Amino acid sequence: MIGFIVDTEFVWGFQARIVGLSKTSPSFYYPPPTTFLGALAEVIAKTEGIGEKEGKKIIPKLSENLLAIGVRPINCVPIKYEDLNRIITVKITSGTLYPNPKDLTKSFDSPARGKTILSSLDDDAPAIRWFLVFKSNKIKFNCDELSLSEEHLWKIHRLGSKESRVSVSDVLRADELDVKDRNAVTNYSFPVTKSITVVDSRGNWEYEVYVNPFDIKRYDEKENPVTNYTAGRKILPFRIPILQTLRQPMCRVELIDNAIAYKFEDEVVVGWL
Repeated sequence: MIGFIVDTEFVWGFQARIVGLSKTSPSFYYPPPTTFLGALAEVIAKTEGIGEKEGKKIIPKLSENLLAIGVRPINCVPIKYEDLNRIITVKITSGTLYPNPKDLTKSFDSPARGKTILSSLDDDAPAIRWFLVFKSNKIKFNCDELSLSEEHLWKIHRLGSKESRVSVSDVLRADELDVKDRNAVTNYSFPVTKSITVVDSRGNWEYEVYVNPFDIKRYDEKENPVTNYTAGRKILPFRIPILQTLRQPMCRVELIDNAIAYKFEDEVVVGWL
């Protein structure tokens, strides 16, 4: 197994909205795990010269190789809000396809779209830290073997919509990880399942529901994670740490079945064996 710890700094925050509610759906507290996998898949596709259509197939390969993924804030508080945005309307109304240059009024809309500001608690840029553990640094793709390295993670440039710009400030590769199979104390987000029981917690922890990052088998019209999320399939709730001061929230969890914690120095993330 191999672990990566990645620090990402944000320009202002990000936009990654909850699908299926309405066109004015809210944002998340932090970019969902699948958003990070998508950003990583984009870099791998560019590096290996893989086209956009084929590049989507890298996401299920990363999911298949994934053992754990968690996020924690370093110095920032997420603030969710909605503001008006003028967008182009793509639809068919009374047999007419819009946008239509003959009817500009119906060619645009102004819904309130969810965004999340990451407000820094100190003088540095708002930053969050990711901890990922993979079975191997190799993924099989179209009969080829692709290597996953720190260089790919350094090149991540956005997490969310095209406005959600980030800069990777640090990448640490962990080749030797300690394993805890009974209980652990973590300050990273973790899945909520019957295999992971919260014994005690400190600080503010919220719930969010994501597309299950460990169960993305396909990424096409027949098996679309967005469609699954709308239908309530292959989703997974997570506990999310929220800073109130620079003191990190902590959570003690009891692990059973195939749940396990991976530790590198002082960093602990909960995942699967």
